[in-house]
Amino acid sequence: MAIGVAALILTDSMTLVVPWLIKEFIDVLPGKPSSELLLKYVFLLFGVSLFLVVGRYGWRVYMFGSSRKIEFDILNRLFKHLLTLDRTWYLKQKTGDIMSRATNDLRAVREFFGLGVLILIDAVFVIFAAVGMMSWINFDLTLKVFLPLPIISFLFFYFVKEIGKRHKAVQEHLALITGQVQENLAGIRILHSFVQEENEKIKFAQLNKEYINKNLAVTRMFGIFTPTMVFIMGVAAMVSLWMGGKAVIAGSMTLGSFVAFNGYLMLLSWPMMGIGYVFNLTQKGLAAMGRIQDIFASQPEIIPAPEGADTSVEMGDIEFQGLQFSYPGEDTMSLKGIDIKIPQGQTLGVVGVIGSGKTTLTQLLLRFHDATAGALLIGGRPIKEIPLQGLRDSLGYVSQEPFLFSTSIRDNIVLGRVSATESELEEIVQTAGLKKDVERFPDGLDTLIGERGVSLSGGQKQRVALARALIKRPEVLILDDAFSHLDSETEEEILKNIQTQLRQTTTLIISHRLSAIRGADQTIVMDAGQIIEQGNHASLIREGGVYAGLFQNQLLAREMEILL
Repeated sequence: MAIGVAALILTDSMTLVVPWLIKEFIDVLPGKPSSELLLKYVFLLFGVSLFLVVGRYGWRVYMFGSSRKIEFDILNRLFKHLLTLDRTWYLKQKTGDIMSRATNDLRAVREFFGLGVLILIDAVFVIFAAVGMMSWINFDLTLKVFLPLPIISFLFFYFVKEIGKRHKAVQEHLALITGQVQENLAGIRILHSFVQEENEKIKFAQLNKEYINKNLAVTRMFGIFTPTMVFIMGVAAMVSLWMGGKAVIAGSMTLGSFVAFNGYLMLLSWPMMGIGYVFNLTQKGLAAMGRIQDIFASQPEIIPAPEGADTSVEMGDIEFQGLQFSYPGEDTMSLKGIDIKIPQGQTLGVVGVIGSGKTTLTQLLLRFHDATAGALLIGGRPIKEIPLQGLRDSLGYVSQEPFLFSTSIRDNIVLGRVSATESELEEIVQTAGLKKDVERFPDGLDTLIGERGVSLSGGQKQRVALARALIKRPEVLILDDAFSHLDSETEEEILKNIQTQLRQTTTLIISHRLSAIRGADQTIVMDAGQIIEQGNHASLIREGGVYAGLFQNQLLAREMEILL
């Protein structure tokens, strides 16, 4: 950037030399100079032109290049920071708004650092230098010419706050448009299913119309600001021509000085108009950087283990001690007094109606949230003292609606362990019950599955996600209703494979189908955030409580399916 500024000042300095050379050239003409003297001025102008070529190349490469590098650095920092923010923050954000800040807002910041800084330095240097040269030529005429210029300062301070507000409104509305587009594209199949294309067109047209109106509000401000500045410069030029012309006629000013004076005055035209443009870029850039800075100012609620803490991760028994939890902003407790110990290598089944707190329990174990009260111990160690990255790396998690990336099946499976060998991959595909499906795909494991795995069925998505979790060889495996899209036979086969392959792995299975947890070492039944029943399958059946009722209902339903 410093090299670019130096090149810009060199360019401006050479530009300021031109009117002076023309002045000298005109002033020697009445004395009938020799051809050698005239050639001297010609070569001087040619030399100035060469400097201008080098200078212009320099500031374009180094100032615009630096602005691109600034954009590169901010975008990298922004993406890095976004990856540190946790689930709670993202629940309050819209993806389209975040994308708008990372693209449109960042572009506005880059334009300020590139074109904006360029015009600012150019304008300030040229204005001071040109005014200095004009004062050197004729100080009295300079004072008269600049009498109307204070009006520009008044305009600047009058418009600065209002234009800043309007630019911020434009940037925020652009984020709404980006969010609308992102949401419509992500849910395109739903829109088609419910025949909502026309309604969405109308909504988008309304958003666009409002966006145009907000931009026109900014344009109207500059419709007053910029032409007024041009008019003031025109008045200054009129004063120069009238007063300077009279001075030349009176003999108090040479013709060359008069030409040079007006040349410097004309050089001021662009900087004066450029002030309006850089003012626009500055307001836009500040509004944009403010929106980006809001993201940088956001901090994750999950605080990593303090520096100096033991960084080793040794998973052992998992113990919930009087655990309580409520989601941010909610008064009711999602978990109340959870007390349970899961010995290492055992399987815990979790049953309950929707909203009973089953998934919340797993999210505390993954440390997406921290408990409000009570303790969660892993290997006798509070979970907050375990390094976050190491903790999650030791866990395998499969949700009911898994997220798949728009790449190949292979890349989705090896996401957590890219060093996996081909034989390990084949083994995991077999364990997850994916082998027959993979064989039917045109490119096998290298088949591209589209955005969010759109080309796969619900069951195939769940099994790819299961393979992704299993290939990590996790010490704790969490299956959150991970077999909801599978039939009972496939579910039973996969669970048997998991038990064979991962004998030392602690497993949590959340399921509405009790067939998935019949073989669990212990099972808990949850309701309204509390454990209302606990034991193994046999003991819970003997108790004749909620679990036994659910089991009898599902057994009856299955028998009826077989009969039908």
